[in-house]
Amino acid sequence: MSPIDTLAIVGEVVSWIGLGIGIPLLVIAGMIALAEGRWKGADIAVVERADGTILRWFAGGDFHERALSAGEHVGDGWHRGFVSVRDPSHARLDPPVLRKLFTTLGIVFTALGAVGFILSMIPAFI
Repeated sequence: MSPIDTLAIVGEVVSWIGLGIGIPLLVIAGMIALAEGRWKGADIAVVERADGTILRWFAGGDFHERALSAGEHVGDGWHRGFVSVRDPSHARLDPPVLRKLFTTLGIVFTALGAVGFILSMIPAFI
């Protein structure tokens, strides 16, 4: 077995693994994007009241507010947050990380699979 044939076999395995993982991750990222919709940056005020801490923001031509959830720990004042473009009454303080994670991993694995596919095709042209 020549080194080129070995390289082709390694490329074939890498392409199956890369594309087999990367494409489903990109599909999942697309499904998350469809479910969540887009988020845009907004200034959100965190206000301490007697009945608890609330978030207030202006989006979609109206003022909105919600209670601070148990997992969110921020101080009073203005914070940069994110508001749903689809429904401006939904806001979050953290960026939408899950979609970005799946997209990045999907691109990396798909690119790795594409490089493996190209390597597996080398013996056909030599």
